[in-house]
Amino acid sequence: MKTVSRRDFLAGSAAAAAIATPTVLRAQARELVMIGYGSAQDEPLKRAGEILGKRHPGVTLRIIGGLSAEAIAQIKAARGASPYDFAVMGSPAIINAADEGVLEKLDISKVPNAKTLDDRFPPYAYGWGVPVSFAGIGVAYNKQMVPNPPKSWADLWKPEYAGKIGLCRPQSNLGLACVSIGAAAFGKPDSDTDFGLAKWKELKPLVGRNPNLLQQMLERGEIGLCPLWHDNTGIAVSSGLPLGYAKVTGPGPLMLPTMIVKFARTAHSDLVHEFADILLEKDSQEFASKPPYYFGTVVKGVLPPPGAAAYLPSTPEEISSMTSVDWPKVAPNRGKIVEAFDRMFAA
Repeated sequence: MKTVSRRDFLAGSAAAAAIATPTVLRAQARELVMIGYGSAQDEPLKRAGEILGKRHPGVTLRIIGGLSAEAIAQIKAARGASPYDFAVMGSPAIINAADEGVLEKLDISKVPNAKTLDDRFPPYAYGWGVPVSFAGIGVAYNKQMVPNPPKSWADLWKPEYAGKIGLCRPQSNLGLACVSIGAAAFGKPDSDTDFGLAKWKELKPLVGRNPNLLQQMLERGEIGLCPLWHDNTGIAVSSGLPLGYAKVTGPGPLMLPTMIVKFARTAHSDLVHEFADILLEKDSQEFASKPPYYFGTVVKGVLPPPGAAAYLPSTPEEISSMTSVDWPKVAPNRGKIVEAFDRMFAA
């Protein structure tokens, strides 16, 4: 297999980071609107926005949480007058957005800190953006319901987990990855999504429309375990919930790099480039890697804190085997996969 998007912004309320500026500058104010996570994961983005606002008085940042696929639909409906300037976006969403013609490539020469990137991450941007972090895909579990967590993806099909498993709809990157995992865990190619869907159907999982709702199902005890982002799990654990996280393999550990990408025809291209550069500064990477976010760092020489080992690849063996989904073969078929999934799990 070859990989923190994934939020529902139809809820309408924007998670916003408004940078205070003197009243005298309000007439010159420039607002950047970005697609973020719509959760506590936005804190590193808000911090970068504050830094940008101090450098450029009058600049503000508004962060809206939403699924990238839904943002793409809104941008297309706007017929060129995009309501967004840029976004954090994972590899599959980038492929889909590029196919829809709503992206404009970042000029990496305008992101000086990109030269410090670990070489393993830029390929997942497919030339459209710049990596700023990565998220792990593992299995979150309720310790009170699952005393023996799985060690591999194939373990989820063991009888001891029957009736306890949740799954995310593939409209999200997490759910799309799971369809491929269902194939790869049994020796099939990532692109054999029909096989992957059939394997998940065997488990009769409860379905969450998006990762946030799936996580809530886990927290309420409606399910005992489910594939989930490592950062979602870390934030839930930090709030005192009895959850654990398994860095399952076969394939894996799995990760999904997150990129800053720019939407076409934004009026703030230079500011978007500078924002991305801020996120790659050493202080920004260290801030994002701290608890409860534990975002994976993408810059050479910036290591995550010790507590991150519970969520991110940390041993030499884990790091060397870290991989992702073969997104160019899977992401273009997202629409068909979602349609097949919805038919299969409609009940």
